[in-house]
Amino acid sequence: MRTDAAQVLDSAIPVLAKDRGASMQVIATRAGISRATLTRMFPTRQLLVQAMAAKILDDCDQALSPAETHAAFTDQVLAGLVTEYRPFAQLWNLVYVEPDVLGAPEATERAEDIFTRLVAVMASGQRADALRVDMPATWLASTFCGLAETAWELTLEGHMGTRQAPDFITTVLHQGLTTETITPAR
Repeated sequence: MRTDAAQVLDSAIPVLAKDRGASMQVIATRAGISRATLTRMFPTRQLLVQAMAAKILDDCDQALSPAETHAAFTDQVLAGLVTEYRPFAQLWNLVYVEPDVLGAPEATERAEDIFTRLVAVMASGQRADALRVDMPATWLASTFCGLAETAWELTLEGHMGTRQAPDFITTVLHQGLTTETITPAR
């Protein structure tokens, strides 16, 4: 039985991502604990959701910090972000796209700050000629988060292995989805 709050949150995050209305009982069952244990840890659903959001935001901070501390953007910086894609998927899914899920404006502000920092990392990649310069850095950051969310959902649904997800994100980021260049219609 899981009694560590971080483990319970790790179990609860995918449940709420798939079913925003999941009850405390459903979340407890999926976490492998009793509802009583869950409510001892998080007395209300709102406190549980806020703890989940705080964990996601903390995990994003930890994943983003190494990319921000590099003197120059390199393939290793991007690889580090891709390897740690999961919190960005969760940020996009649970915090940034639906901030009203939280009921906590400070979490929304932190999410926006993290996204702004991710945009700055993408812009540094553009300045280093490591990332496309024909698109705004905001688009690149949004694409990364969208791919991260897609990979995470595919792993949750069993359509992709957890070790395949970073390769999927990297391949689509570097090569796109087609094998030939397509000129957009105007």
